[in-house]
Amino acid sequence: MTRMRLSRSTIAARIASLRNRHRELDAQVSEEQKRSWSDGAILTKLKRKKMRLKDEIRRYEGLMVTLSRRKLTS
Repeated sequence: MTRMRLSRSTIAARIASLRNRHRELDAQVSEEQKRSWSDGAILTKLKRKKMRLKDEIRRYEGLMVTLSRRKLTS
């Protein structure tokens, strides 16, 4: 697997995009929960997508911290 060198600005943009998608999913979950006939399978699917996005956001945030530390020690 090839390693791609990511800049801080690229990572920050990716985090912002993921957060936006997470907010959109949160709105979808809220709307689905408001329905009197909400579908449990749909809710589960949306919530799992939200969790995967949150995990990805955390990975990128950790990468940003690592890059910051490297910059301080260099």
